Amino acid sequence: MLRAYRIEWQGERLNLYKLAIFDFDGTLVDSAPGIVDVMKNCVDEYNLSDDIYKEWQQLIGVPLMRQMEIIFPDHSEEYWLEVATRYREIYDSKTIELCPLFPHLIPMLETLKASDVKITIASSKRRHLIETVLDHHDLSHFFSLIVGAQDVQNHKPHPESVHLTLQKMGTQAADAVVIGDSTYDLDMARGADVDAIGVTTGIHTTEILAMSQPKHIVKGLDEVLPIILNGRMSNKRASQ
Repeated sequence: MLRAYRIEWQGERLNLYKLAIFDFDGTLVDSAPGIVDVMKNCVDEYNLSDDIYKEWQQLIGVPLMRQMEIIFPDHSEEYWLEVATRYREIYDSKTIELCPLFPHLIPMLETLKASDVKITIASSKRRHLIETVLDHHDLSHFFSLIVGAQDVQNHKPHPESVHLTLQKMGTQAADAVVIGDSTYDLDMARGADVDAIGVTTGIHTTEILAMSQPKHIVKGLDEVLPIILNGRMSNKRASQ
């Protein structure tokens, strides 16, 4: 297990955040390569251009039907649905295979739970796919809430997923942090006035993540843990 970082402030033991809101794809699971492979299957089947393929890859983290609208602006809704349905058929047939866990995930979850930090997920992925992966790895018990694509009207980068999470968890924005691999996650957090940690394990580079002005940018989940557990002290010092 990763070492639990704990602090004391004027005799009182504190954690930075009471609630950690994680993105799923590219943050908790290394799913980007598999998603790109499924995209390539669809590109080949529908004889799509390389330009569309490249543009599509940049939209990982955006709800699938919104991806269709962006990459096929001149096509009908029926066509969007056809391609999206085929994508889902391919993806759903091998969900577990396409979502390997990132290193340090399980130790991080164990330490956060032992430190009384509530853990949730806010994703553009359909909730049942997330649940399938978590159940397969016996990780569901770590998560207090999963907000998936079907649970909100407005998807990332709109802050609705964070607002819904805060409401359901009874947590103030100041006590929560969003962790994600894309600007969609970080902009969602900023829109909800919630701190954010960017991780460079997914689709966006450090330079791109920095454009969304997260509080921290790190290389992996092992670096996320001490920030979640120790950051309140650094926040308090920074404000003095």
